[in-house]
Amino acid sequence: LRSDTDVQVVPWNPEERPGSALDLSGADAVVVDSLLAQHPNALRAVHAEHPAASVVLLVHYLHCVDPHASGSKAAADERRTLETVDAAIAPSRFVRRALLDEGVPANRVSVVRPGLHERYRGLLPAHLRQGPPRILTVANLLPAKGLRSFVDVLRDLRGLPWTWTLVGDASLDPDCAEAVVRRLSAAGLSHRVTWAGPVPPDTLRVAYDRADLFVLPSRFETCSLSTREAMARGLPVVGYRGGGMPENFGSAAAGHLVPPGNDRALRAALRALLSDSMARAQKGSTAWRRSRAFPTWGEAATCFGRALTDLRAGGSGAE
Repeated sequence: LRSDTDVQVVPWNPEERPGSALDLSGADAVVVDSLLAQHPNALRAVHAEHPAASVVLLVHYLHCVDPHASGSKAAADERRTLETVDAAIAPSRFVRRALLDEGVPANRVSVVRPGLHERYRGLLPAHLRQGPPRILTVANLLPAKGLRSFVDVLRDLRGLPWTWTLVGDASLDPDCAEAVVRRLSAAGLSHRVTWAGPVPPDTLRVAYDRADLFVLPSRFETCSLSTREAMARGLPVVGYRGGGMPENFGSAAAGHLVPPGNDRALRAALRALLSDSMARAQKGSTAWRRSRAFPTWGEAATCFGRALTDLRAGGSGAE
């Protein structure tokens, strides 16, 4: 974006009244991350003190668009926020439709899909190797990621050879992380699991290339960058068909997506790929081909800038 327009990134503690602390003089638009969506009063203060600037909500995740969290207090706070913003940018068609259902006018919501970094692009990696299949999950250890339930799925597949590598931050919710550890221990699976923690991007690429299949057991994702990265590294994907996840596949048979919460179907899908190396290779190749259609970050930035211009002009708000 900075190559085409003047962009200023401003840190903001939403617990403090922003007011003049945010230097927005001359700003045409203020893009607010959805992490701040539970602070509608702060956003109203921005509007009041900078009435000429359009406030645009960049949606990564909102409780109110998540079917599993739409009745929460956080969702209620977010609905108040939606009343204060001028427009929103969604990462998937699913999120756009959900925002329309929340009453946001159609011409005020655009879809801009996230970019795929060049480090994850390249020739199709070879994943056929000796030894037990390596399952990879890239997710922070949070309740919404479904990791505790996934341990139960793995417990029922312990008769098959496999290992599981988990890349993600365990410090964000220590209680959740400890619950996953306890469940693995109770299932007698701890020796099959590698805890990688958060890793830098280059190390993450190596993790993708060392894996045989990618599993994301979240019951809801607005899009899932890690899924798109895994597909670009030629991994078949197993997960739930919730939120924006199916849009990553399009019509491509890049793995198995099953109904959200259907652990039996998830177990069957995982069993099928663990038991068939050729099926993994075929679906991984399909995933890689599909990933070639994912935009670069430069292309995503161009779409983002175009969407901002369109939304400020009262445009169509489509993808």
